[in-house]
Amino acid sequence: MDNGAVLHVVQQPWARQAGVCLRVTAGSHDEPEGYPGLAHFLEHLLFLGSHDYPVDQGLMAYVRRCGGLVNASTRARHTDFLCQVPAARLAPTLQRLQSLLARPLFEIEAQRREREVLHAEYQARSQDADSRIEHALGQALAAGHRCADFLAGERESLPVEQGAFQQALRRYHRGHYQACNMSLVLVGPQPVEELLALGEACLLAMPVVESPTVRPCASLLPLRAPRLLLQQADTGLILGQALELDDLGLEPALQLWLDALHDPGPGSLQDQLRRAGLCQGLQARLLYRHRGQRLLRIDCPGANAQGAAALQAEWLAWLQRLRGHAAWPERLQAWSRLQALRGDALAPLALAQHLQDQQPEADARVLLALDKLLEQLASGTGLIELLGSPEPQPNWTAVGLDLPLLALPAQTLPPARLQSTLADVAVLPSPSANRQSLPQVALRWHPGPAQGDPAALYWRAPIVADDASLPARLAMLQARIAEQASLCQRHGVELHLQVEPDAWSLALSGAGEWLAASSACLLPLLLAPLSAGGAPAPSGQLLRQLLQQLPLLGQGETASCLQGLGVGLDGAAQRQVEALFVQVDALADAGMPIPLAEAMRWRELALLGEEWALLLFCPLPVADAAHEAAWRLLDQCLQEAFYQRLRGELQLGYALFSGFRQVRGQRGLLFGVQSPHCEASGLFAHIRHFLEQQPARLAELTPTAFASARAALQQSLELPRSHVEWAEQLWLAHRAGLPADHPLHLVQAVASLDQAALQRACRDLLLERGWQVLASVPSTR
Repeated sequence: MDNGAVLHVVQQPWARQAGVCLRVTAGSHDEPEGYPGLAHFLEHLLFLGSHDYPVDQGLMAYVRRCGGLVNASTRARHTDFLCQVPAARLAPTLQRLQSLLARPLFEIEAQRREREVLHAEYQARSQDADSRIEHALGQALAAGHRCADFLAGERESLPVEQGAFQQALRRYHRGHYQACNMSLVLVGPQPVEELLALGEACLLAMPVVESPTVRPCASLLPLRAPRLLLQQADTGLILGQALELDDLGLEPALQLWLDALHDPGPGSLQDQLRRAGLCQGLQARLLYRHRGQRLLRIDCPGANAQGAAALQAEWLAWLQRLRGHAAWPERLQAWSRLQALRGDALAPLALAQHLQDQQPEADARVLLALDKLLEQLASGTGLIELLGSPEPQPNWTAVGLDLPLLALPAQTLPPARLQSTLADVAVLPSPSANRQSLPQVALRWHPGPAQGDPAALYWRAPIVADDASLPARLAMLQARIAEQASLCQRHGVELHLQVEPDAWSLALSGAGEWLAASSACLLPLLLAPLSAGGAPAPSGQLLRQLLQQLPLLGQGETASCLQGLGVGLDGAAQRQVEALFVQVDALADAGMPIPLAEAMRWRELALLGEEWALLLFCPLPVADAAHEAAWRLLDQCLQEAFYQRLRGELQLGYALFSGFRQVRGQRGLLFGVQSPHCEASGLFAHIRHFLEQQPARLAELTPTAFASARAALQQSLELPRSHVEWAEQLWLAHRAGLPADHPLHLVQAVASLDQAALQRACRDLLLERGWQVLASVPSTR
């Protein structure tokens, strides 16, 4: 655009929602060195009201009220603002996004409160294993590069009371949050012309103040510490890879190479390393991207210090063999086709995010960049070795967070012995190629509500008895299907695996022709008995650890055999699926909804971390459309107030949520909170006190505000849906013992809601019938 902004729009005719990804090309590495965390702090402040919209009318409140999703993230060299909303709500959403970015309030008292939220987040991240590993990899880089800094931000680094800090904050916002630094991707069902008009209106209203602030970027290379030893519970091996190349064609070349790296086919590096017992597989992820610089993290599960040198020798030999390989042009064409398939299967927001990072280039340019990439990779100049050890290590001083870390001396690598090479492009075999007939299945087909969008297929089966925890079961099943799951995903099939105390479930979505083939590959592996195994070490944010155990709450029917439900598959694809089984029966209704337990259930789990987290599930008193409609509206009216009270006013922590959810076979309201200073019983007391205050607050709703909330809920539930959304609704209804036409009755019930029904729902909630709590007990084992 004339003001320097970039706009990219894509029409998805089958979508009901619109996806928004606005990127500001500035992040934590662009902030003043004297104030670590300032960029992340600014991202938080932008959501605390603008000159055009107070907090309760701003972007977050508006998107939540219309049943959408909103999020933001600050990375090293960019900050993303993400939304997914009903398509009809795209214009007001963009107006609020523009105001949020261009006209923030910067109120001092709000800054003080938000600093405490960032401090709690800093404390959690500083103890998170993944964050510490990535911080350690940064220490290997050339001195002066900000990838070595831990830039989360905490009390001491954000002196909001000082005038110099306020000047730096406004200078950063003014210098970076202007049109020439912004890239906007819109994906929705609207015609391209309408999407263009909406995007242009948003970007043309952005500030054009001055030349953008440009911060020089230090070099990643040469490495100052290629071998490091980090004190941690996991004694395995992590590799890092630093790259500095011409940016032209680099990103698609890198993605093409990563596709080859993750290929598990015969003769591939993954295949050879597994067979040699050097590791169970390699998984690479991009940690840093800026111009021609890249930093990769490569996890090597199953590797250890004894085999680290041999693994690196095989890695470098494989890279050398890839240079000039004759199969690269064919592989590039296949990869490009699969990229298009993946894009077709993505939801609007996921596609918008994908397109922000995509750099389409001509094939010849990609292959030229690939040759330069492989040359640098094979030289080993940017290869980092990070080993874990439970033994104490000396203190390594670093910006933002010191580490127990030791630099190790260089080592001589042994000769490579394997013959790994560029594997042939893996193709999903046709269903008929699977000669293993599967046993009985109970199956149901539904036509799709629209044409042209991805189909969806759900499977569920009992887990043959084992003693493992839910995370351990999930880890074992994921490891079992990893190779085939990767193959399915390469063909544009999205898959999501879940486990419950007595069953697993698998959701597949993508082109109908690939769903039968994916099922043929995955189902035999999932149906085989599980062997007993220990739980994997818990990791990640505490609240996420607790959510992995969420199926311990709720109640549901026991899966007696394999069940399936598909939406949007044509007749040929349906016949291919049915041909996999010896016997196909019609999927019967799940039966009556599960009655509520009278007493509250409280369950505690010892999870790794020094904080507390709690999930409270409040099931519906009656599982019918009328009660569910009222509770969904209640949820919509509570979300923003819950967020403001527990996070903004009480400052319990930075991680919390509320929402209407289905847990196994029960539907209801789910509340989640993580706190660094309030233990579980206190968190429960705060949630209950908040709920006790809501009848009085809801009584003050004006008729206009009530009607607006009801209309937003109705719009979010209206049919028709995409095949994937419709399949999920039908599957959840079946699991809850509800009829297939329940979603239609729900829309009708919302239309007839009045304020008295909302008040009754709130009173029913406060009866505490069937409440279930899952709480964490801190553990530092």
